[in-house]
Order: sequence, then C-alpha cells, then structure tokens
Amino acid sequence: MVRFAGIGATDVSDAVGQLYTMDHGMRSLYEPAGKLIGEALTVKVPPGDNWAIYAALQQARSGSVLVVDWRGYVGGCGAGVLALVRAIRRGLAGVVIDGAWRDVAELRAIGFPVYGRAVSAFSPSKREMGEVNVPVCCGGVIVEPGDVIVGDDDGVAVVPRRHARDVADALRPSEPVASIDDYPPDEELDSDAVGEIETAYLDAYEEHTRAYQERGREE
Repeated sequence: MVRFAGIGATDVSDAVGQLYTMDHGMRSLYEPAGKLIGEALTVKVPPGDNWAIYAALQQARSGSVLVVDWRGYVGGCGAGVLALVRAIRRGLAGVVIDGAWRDVAELRAIGFPVYGRAVSAFSPSKREMGEVNVPVCCGGVIVEPGDVIVGDDDGVAVVPRRHARDVADALRPSEPVASIDDYPPDEELDSDAVGEIETAYLDAYEEHTRAYQERGREE
C-alpha cells in the first residue's frame, strides 16, 4: 500500500478506467474526506440486515478496507462507530459501503474514513447470513478480496489485485498544491496529457468542419 501513498483517486481512475471507478454517489460521509488506501475485505449483505458486516469486521487486519455490497440500501445503517473500534485497533483502514452508515461526527473526530451513499441513524435487524471475502459489487464496480481501494474528495477507485503492481509503477505521487503557481508552466502543460487532449480536439474539430463544408457544397 505504500506505493499508492500520495496518489489520488483521479490518478487511479485515469489508469484503471470507468469500469473500476465507483459511481458519483459513493462519497465520503463527512468533509473534508478522510484519505483511504487499503486492500479490500469484502462482504455481501442482504439489504436491510447488517449481521454479516459484524462477522466481516472480525476478519479485519492491518490495511484492510471493508467493502460492503448492500445493493444501495439506505433505509438503515451498516453499523456505527462502536462496531468498528476493535477492527480499527487491529489496523482497519476504512469502510466503503454501497449503502449507509452512522455516527458521522465521531468518525470525523477520530479521522476514520467511511465512504457510502448516505447517513442513517436506524440500525436494522441482524438475522440473515451473508458472504465474506467473495467478489462483490460496490458503487457499480466488481471488487474482489485483496483489490486496492483508493478514496478521497473526488471519489473511490479500485485497482484489481492482479494489476496493482503495474498500476503503481505507472503512477507517481502528486505534489501538494496551494496556489495556481504550483502547477507547471504553460509550455510544460502543452507537452503533457492536457496538451494532447486539446490538440486532438482541435484536429477533430477541423476535420468535422471540413466534412460539413464539403457536404454543403455537394448539396
């Protein structure tokens, strides 16, 4: 996980693409967002029941990120801060839930990152079994146990475990930015991806304009 330190969710998303970028509804449940980096500990839970989440938390180890497939259920919370205490002491790095959580003020106070769709005070029933450490769907992305999870103010991105080394090699940590002067000068921007995108757009626009004019002459 050290190799992903200092790398933002946008950089990871650019590397892995849309299929491994969670949808825009998956956000930090408090601001400013707590930086999230770790390996997925997955759990698939019947919507409206959170028993399996407690079972999954017992398997948390240092660097784990609990990834909960709750099918977008927000009528109750997956759990609260008390359910997390023991796992946090063992090194749990964060939670990503396709659903809701609670105790946001306390989570903010201790700096523990939780990402999801909503906040809900209600704690639902604990009756139904789920599945732990299986492939799950969270935020529209298939997540497998051990995949790398990166989250920040911009959202959550997933790096498949089998590609983690290649993605880490392709990325470099971003330098902190405090003002517009911290960005590269224009001549350097022209040589990077931004410049390439602008050039490609202008070329495509000129080609489109020529084709449109030719059709007009033919008519």
